[in-house]
Amino acid sequence: MGVRSRSSHRGSRRVAAVACASLGLLLVLAGCAGTPAQTTPARHVTVQSDSTALPGPRYAWFGLPALTAPEQDARVEDPQFRARLQAALDETLAAKGYRRVDDMAQADVLLAWRAGVRDLAQTTARSQPGASDTPMAGIECGRAGCSQLVVRGEAGTPVARLHTTTYTEGGLLVEAIEPKTVRLLWSAFNRGTVKAADATPQGLAAIARETLADLPEATTR
Repeated sequence: MGVRSRSSHRGSRRVAAVACASLGLLLVLAGCAGTPAQTTPARHVTVQSDSTALPGPRYAWFGLPALTAPEQDARVEDPQFRARLQAALDETLAAKGYRRVDDMAQADVLLAWRAGVRDLAQTTARSQPGASDTPMAGIECGRAGCSQLVVRGEAGTPVARLHTTTYTEGGLLVEAIEPKTVRLLWSAFNRGTVKAADATPQGLAAIARETLADLPEATTR
């Protein structure tokens, strides 16, 4: 499987197993307690492809349950948000020649998507006024309290001024699965900083195009 950056009840269970097994990309959003944020990331798309073309133009969506805390965030669980994101993905797929069908038995390929968000903080230090920021470990709060960075000199006095910036990181994972073999054919993981404007129809349309940019054009059948 290449990596690059830029119908029966039993069958349904098998598809779910394959989709969940490939969830590793999205699980990085869950993070680990106390893990510092080093930089504010721009959005970046990672693509995995096991085929130069999908089996055909007809696709059906296969729903997956939210498993991680970022996926269960109220901002991505909101029905209106999910409807807008679904519409943006459908529009991008249509532009690539794909046709949505509601019956999975009639689909040439099954598609699934997951989305998640989490809030992070980044702390930088300036040795003197006007100096450029130097990335430092992030401050993170949990049940046990908040960690705090203090930069001190040999005499024990503070020698740097700290500045903390909060931001929201989001991830969108889209997968294409072959219905008969439940083989993962193609996936794209779009991860990075998101803003309020990204949740609008226009913002989601741009994210959908960005995420599906490397999806092969549909083959006619």
